[in-house]
Amino acid sequence: TTLADYRGSGYDRGHICPSADRQNSQDANEQTYYLSNMQPQVHKFNAGVWENMESQLRNTWNTSAYRDILYVCKGGTIDNASQIATYAKNKLLVPKYFFAAILAVKNGQYKAIGLWFEHKSNNDKNLSNYVVSIDELEKLTGIDFFCNLPDNIEDKVEAATKSEMLSDWGLK
Repeated sequence: TTLADYRGSGYDRGHICPSADRQNSQDANEQTYYLSNMQPQVHKFNAGVWENMESQLRNTWNTSAYRDILYVCKGGTIDNASQIATYAKNKLLVPKYFFAAILAVKNGQYKAIGLWFEHKSNNDKNLSNYVVSIDELEKLTGIDFFCNLPDNIEDKVEAATKSEMLSDWGLK
């Protein structure tokens, strides 16, 4: 993939790790512009719910009120034909879904939340509508997100109910 593949494709270069999250150095910020950190995104999705999720992560969840440590895994689905929306110009793979798996540790207490987004133009920016358990996200993506946690902690945080996650993460 090259930058030219995006030109005229109708898709934004959607950052997985946003530029605004890497302001500590010019080098760190420039790395967010590598093509390996981008996936094609419909503009209303990129500037809508995806941007809202990035803002929530940056301005609320990545603060000392929520975490001592925050782990974030994000991406788009491209592993099989059912999870690819289309191939744009120059065979640019367009994910059908995007996801985020987030784990916070605060004072030795763990909590996690999964977000599963259908990649489409819509105006629904309410993150509550995209919340899924980490267990469910693992089934949808085929990824074992927090496998390095002790089993008792992993089992608990990955099975959290939607109401528990909404409460734990300050969503309505």
